[in-house]
Amino acid sequence: MSGWPRYPPCASGTCTHVVCCAHGHKLRWPELLGKNGAAAKATIEEENPEVTAEILTPGRVGPPNFCCNRVFVIVDTHGNVTNIPTIG
Repeated sequence: MSGWPRYPPCASGTCTHVVCCAHGHKLRWPELLGKNGAAAKATIEEENPEVTAEILTPGRVGPPNFCCNRVFVIVDTHGNVTNIPTIG
């Protein structure tokens, strides 16, 4: 497969690990830790056009399924990224 369709729906083919999802694009964004969530979402989607970044606010939990075309951006009550955004 040369690329993933936009999320939703979830797409991962036979991948069960983030490395399998690469297709030449970025997989993790450690530099966004502590940054504004909306800005992080925009950066992620610009740097990897095959993913949709979804902001998760406190108390919100994303589905547990593994998706190569989705990145959760987990933010605190101030809207800042608290976990390293990673495909999956």
